[in-house]
Amino acid sequence: MRIGFVFDDTLDAPDGVQQHIMTLGRELVRRGHQVVYFVGETKTHPVGGIVPLSRNVAVPFNGNVMRIPLPASRRRIRAALEHYHCDVLHVQAPYSPFLAGRVISLAKEVTPHARIVATYHIAPYSKAAEVGGRVLAAVNAFSGRKIDQVIAVSPVAAAYAQKTAGCTPLVIPNPVDCRAMEAGGFSSDRFSDRHDGKHLVFLGRFVERKGVRLLMNALEYGATHGIFPSGMHVTCAGKGPDLETCQRQAEQIDLPIDFPGFVDEKDKPALLASADIAVFPSISGESFGIVLVEAIAAGAGVVLAGDNPGYRSTVGDNEQALFDVSPDQGTTRSAALLAERIALMMTDSRLAACVHKQEQALIPRYDVRHVVDQLVDVYTGKDTERPN
Repeated sequence: MRIGFVFDDTLDAPDGVQQHIMTLGRELVRRGHQVVYFVGETKTHPVGGIVPLSRNVAVPFNGNVMRIPLPASRRRIRAALEHYHCDVLHVQAPYSPFLAGRVISLAKEVTPHARIVATYHIAPYSKAAEVGGRVLAAVNAFSGRKIDQVIAVSPVAAAYAQKTAGCTPLVIPNPVDCRAMEAGGFSSDRFSDRHDGKHLVFLGRFVERKGVRLLMNALEYGATHGIFPSGMHVTCAGKGPDLETCQRQAEQIDLPIDFPGFVDEKDKPALLASADIAVFPSISGESFGIVLVEAIAAGAGVVLAGDNPGYRSTVGDNEQALFDVSPDQGTTRSAALLAERIALMMTDSRLAACVHKQEQALIPRYDVRHVVDQLVDVYTGKDTERPN
């Protein structure tokens, strides 16, 4: 088959949806299929087969910065569809009427045989995001009726699709190349252990939604109350507007805390593998926890996740792996609870081994090979129905 991924954003940024389609694309190519990426403005070449169709402009949305497309040329879209003649067009949703919407509308004219699939990725971070989704679905009603099958990456994303677009998606999770993550855990010495004690790792954007301030408060609480094991050290990797604030707070905490900045994809497995505990305290707006699965697959000892619906569904309601991030507890209480959970996992080796085993059992469900098996069934129309 020839599959065309349709995505309004750029592939220059290593964000969740970009990882999703490129991971799928690599596995599909490995199986002998052809893959094309119809995307917004992209200046780098992280994969082959990139066909930029529009310039983009950055706007804040749902706790992130999104790059939305300016109106794409219908002539350019038609020429691309005629040239590549895809068997399947796989759209990432929600989508803009200016790029993906136009691709869908023209596809039924240019390649009427092509099967059109859409995957929803979003969990709303605010009421505005949900209202915006409803408005966008209304604008895209015409093109939406041309979609043959709707998918969502999690039950949370499926609920968003149902609320905003009135469809009932098939849930197929985000893919992670778990074998590559495991192998990558041994491929770099950049994060080789320079300390004798336990290692805690955070990897993510330094923004409010990702909960890094909660983690810093927990580290301060644990260090102040002496509940962490001797020699414990911390790596907080990533960039974002809260980075400098966190660095200043870290200076007042009696723990070695490193801030290596942005970590390249090739170094990410080694960082995660070096963790006795990897902590991801995201507060909300997560449809799925790709980074949780990456950390588990890379070989982190224990992965602790903020108890938001997307992360909860990813770890399978494992209460030992989840911690409260709701504002109801209050800032100090939430930090204390997280600090106590970290200390428990650092000091109770039997419990940590049990949680590690439970998390390792999740890997087959999310491995890209299993995910693509399900996706190929959708692409070929096997055991699926047209959405309402």
